[in-house]
Amino acid sequence: MDTMQTGTKSGELYSLKPTEGVLNLPPEMQAIVKSKGGLNILIEQVPPAELFEDEAERFKALSSPVRIQILHALVTADLCPSILKNITGMSDSKLSYHLEILERAGFIAHEQRQKWRIYVITVEGRKTIGHERHPSDIPIL
Repeated sequence: MDTMQTGTKSGELYSLKPTEGVLNLPPEMQAIVKSKGGLNILIEQVPPAELFEDEAERFKALSSPVRIQILHALVTADLCPSILKNITGMSDSKLSYHLEILERAGFIAHEQRQKWRIYVITVEGRKTIGHERHPSDIPIL
C-alpha cells in the first residue's frame, strides 16, 4: 500500500502519502484534524467521489437558467410542450433537449393524456426550487 498512518512526530502531522511528508497546516487545522482522531479517520468519514455521480448529474441539470425557468413554469401548472415553448422562446428541438435532461435528473416527468404529452414537476423538482407544495394545495384567500 502506498499510504502510511498519519501521526505526529514532534507535533507534526504527516500526509497519507509518504512522498508528501509533513503536512503544512495552520494550527487551527491541525487542531481540527487531531480532534477528529487523525487524518486517516477524517478521510474515512468522507465518502468517495464516485458515490456522488447521480447527485452531480442532478446539479448539472440545474446548470441552465432555461431549465430552472421550466421548473418554475411547471410549479404553476402541468404544461404541454407548446406552452413551454412559448414561455421559453425555444425551438422544439432545444426544448425537447432541456426537458429530457430534467426528466433524466428526476425533476420532471411526463404523462400521456389522450394524444398529448403533458409535463409535470416531481416532488424532487419542487423541493429543488423551494416549492414543496402543489399550487392546488394552497388555499385561495
